[in-house]
Amino acid sequence: MNEFDYIEKYFQPLTSDEAGSLKDDAAIFKQKSDYDLIISTDTLVEGIHFFGHENPKDIAKKCLRVNLSDMAAMGAKPIFYNLSITVPKNKASNFIPKFAQGLCEDQLLYGLNLIGGDLTSSLQHINITITIFGETLSKKSISRNGAKIGDQLYVSGVLGLSKIGLDNFISKSKCFVSAKKRYLLPEPRIDLGISLNKIANCMIDISDGLIQDASHLAKNSNLSVVLDIEKIPLPSLNLKKNLLLEAALYGGDDYELLFSCNPIYEKTLKKISLEKNIAITNIGFFEIFNKDYIKFKNYRHHSKKKSYIHF
Repeated sequence: MNEFDYIEKYFQPLTSDEAGSLKDDAAIFKQKSDYDLIISTDTLVEGIHFFGHENPKDIAKKCLRVNLSDMAAMGAKPIFYNLSITVPKNKASNFIPKFAQGLCEDQLLYGLNLIGGDLTSSLQHINITITIFGETLSKKSISRNGAKIGDQLYVSGVLGLSKIGLDNFISKSKCFVSAKKRYLLPEPRIDLGISLNKIANCMIDISDGLIQDASHLAKNSNLSVVLDIEKIPLPSLNLKKNLLLEAALYGGDDYELLFSCNPIYEKTLKKISLEKNIAITNIGFFEIFNKDYIKFKNYRHHSKKKSYIHF
């Protein structure tokens, strides 16, 4: 099969009317009045973001879900996405059909469609780029720069599980199946992000570890954030607490939501937590900037570890 055959057989069924069945050079989208279009792009590279030996269905789902998590962090409803993928010729016939099936399953789960993209061959590695589009009511998206002095810092779910899963994949350990599953298939908090749209002052999804992402909120808001180490929600795994804490602080790939709220919304957050069946934990607060963006309550931080950075 050539690239046009692959597109017609496996990717056209994933499209919506706006895509014109992938037969045109571009898609046409009519933007709703009183809505903002929210756009984000993520690239995943074989050997860096995934090993390459995983089931292509799982690779597809992870690629889509990390982009969906960006929509969640903006409080946006996802509506469609573009896909650009390069695959070595000797892998295409096995990879593409399973990859497309993974996209199909998650499209149904999260309610969005493919509208365009590109498919080309590569010499060695698989590279996948998704540009995702979402929408919010005009001027109602949540940015990283809105934290206020006195805001409380909250996080959804537990932190560090994905890093433990990654470590167990690398070591080929058969332990901690739940952690491996979380690394392979993150859970974007779409509904939670939309529910927080009216009360969160700033928000980010945790892709680079708590320290890195909390510092983004603090720096963009020109404030300091004080973290209470004892309150950070850690996985219930048979590991030493310092290992669990290190995974939470620096591991990344958790794709939980980290956000600030005025403390008057404490009861509202408890209600949202119960409705969505997602734990929401208060782990700190924002104060006037003083020397450091990240501070710790009753804790001496000596670790020299850093979150992963590409350059």
